[in-house]
Amino acid sequence: MITSLTAFSQPVLRWGGDPSGGAPYVYTDPANPQSYIGFDYEFAEALAKQMGMKAEFVPTDWESIVSSLQRKEFDVIIDGFEPTGDRARAVLFSKPYYLFRLQLTARSTDNLIHSLDDCKKNGKSVGTLVNCAASRLLEKGGFKMKGYQDPVGAYQDLELGRVDAVLMDVAGEMFYARSNPKLKAVGKPFQTGAYVVGIRKQDTQLLEKVNSAIDVLVNDGTVEKIFRKWQLWDEEQVKLRTVKPAEIEMTTSKLNWSEGLIKLFKAALVTVFLAFGAMLIAVILGIPLALGQSNGGPIIRALCTVYIEFFRGTPVLVQLLFLYFGLPVIGITLPGWLTAIVGLGLNYAAYESQVYRTAFQAIPERQWQVAYSLGMRPVLAFRRIIFPQAFRIALPPMTNDFVALFKDTSTAFAIAVWELATAYRELANATQSYLGIGLVVCCYYLAMSLPLAHYAHKLERRLQRKSAGILSSGADK
Repeated sequence: MITSLTAFSQPVLRWGGDPSGGAPYVYTDPANPQSYIGFDYEFAEALAKQMGMKAEFVPTDWESIVSSLQRKEFDVIIDGFEPTGDRARAVLFSKPYYLFRLQLTARSTDNLIHSLDDCKKNGKSVGTLVNCAASRLLEKGGFKMKGYQDPVGAYQDLELGRVDAVLMDVAGEMFYARSNPKLKAVGKPFQTGAYVVGIRKQDTQLLEKVNSAIDVLVNDGTVEKIFRKWQLWDEEQVKLRTVKPAEIEMTTSKLNWSEGLIKLFKAALVTVFLAFGAMLIAVILGIPLALGQSNGGPIIRALCTVYIEFFRGTPVLVQLLFLYFGLPVIGITLPGWLTAIVGLGLNYAAYESQVYRTAFQAIPERQWQVAYSLGMRPVLAFRRIIFPQAFRIALPPMTNDFVALFKDTSTAFAIAVWELATAYRELANATQSYLGIGLVVCCYYLAMSLPLAHYAHKLERRLQRKSAGILSSGADK
C-alpha cells in the first residue's frame, strides 16, 4: 500500500533497488554522490509521474529484495527484476518494460571459448549474478558456476583470471565489459527475458495502475527514449507494444531437504576449512605481535601497535574487499578462498596478540629469573616455563575467538566465496523458506562450535590438573 504523502498531498511510490554495483540499473552518480542515476532510476521516475505520484528510491540488498518488499519497506521492486516461478509465490509481476538478452564474455586472449557449450565441455568456470536468469540457466545446465553479488566483482575476476567467462544481461555487459580491451563478447546475445515491476500479492489495484502506466510509457516513446539514452534499445524492444504481462506458473515443488542438507553440509566444510586456516595464521602471527608489543624496542613496539590497532579498528569486511580487489593493482592476485583465510587470519592475529600479551604478563617475573638461574637461555625458558603457563591462561579467550571466527567466515560472501552463510542465502532466496533453512544453518554452526568449546574446556581442565600435580609434587619435595 502507498502510505506516505508529501507536503502537497501528492502520493509517493516507494520503489526498492540495490545501488551497490547496480550500474546501469540504479547506482550512485559519480559526479554527485548525493544522488542516484541509472535507466531503472529514470524509468521509476517516469512511471511514478505517469501514475500521478512522486518516486522515492529505497536502497536495499538484492538478495533480500523480495522479503523486503513483503515487509513493506517499499511498494514495488524496480531493479532489473525478472519474473520467475519461485518469485511468483511471493509477488505479482507487471507487464515487461524491457526485454533483455544474455551475453557471454571471455578474456580477449582466450581462444578456447567460442560459446557457452565450450565452457561446459572444457570445465571452464562461469561467473554471474546470484538469483538471476543467468544463474538459473547455469545451474540447470550443470555448469561450473561462481556467483557474485554485483557485476563489478564478476568482470574484475574475469580480467584477473579468477573465472574463465561471465554470463550477464546485455545491460551489465554493455556497461562493464564492452569498452574493456582485455575482454571480448563471445557469440551473439541469446535467450530473451523480461524486466518487470514486482508488487505484493495483495496490491492488485496497484498492479493495474502500474500496467496502465507502462502501456502509456511504451506507446508514447518514453521507454524508448530512456533506453536509447543508455544505448540499450534494440529491435527486441518493439515487442513491448504487444507483449502481455508475464504469466509465470507458480513453483509448487517443495525444497528437496535431503539435497538441501547435503549442499549445506558441503558449505559447512568450506566454513570449517576457512576458520581453521585463518586461526592457524592468527595463532602463529599473534605470538610475535604480543612479544613485540610487550618486550620489543621502540620501533618494533610501534610497528606492532600500528598493526594491531589497524586491524582491530577497521571492519573485517573492508579488509577482505581491500585484499581481494586492491592487491591485484600491485600484481598480487589471490583466489577468493585464500583471500578469506589470509584476511581473517590477519584480522584475528591482532585480537589474539592481546590475549597472549595479557597471558604472558600474568606470569610472575621471578619465573624468568628462576629459569635463568637454572642455566636456561631465553628461548628455552619461554618454551619450557613461560609458554605452558601462559597457554593455560589464554585458552578460554582463544576458544571464544575461534567460535567467533566461525561466524565471521560469513563475511567471505562479499568476495564470492561459497560458504555456509552464502549457501543459506541461495537456498532461502530460491525457496523463500528463511525460517526452516535458517534453523538448519544455525544447527550447523552449533555443531561446529560446540564440540570445539567442549574440547577446549576439557583441555583446560587437564592442564589445570597437570599444573596442580606439578605444584603438589614440588611441595612434597
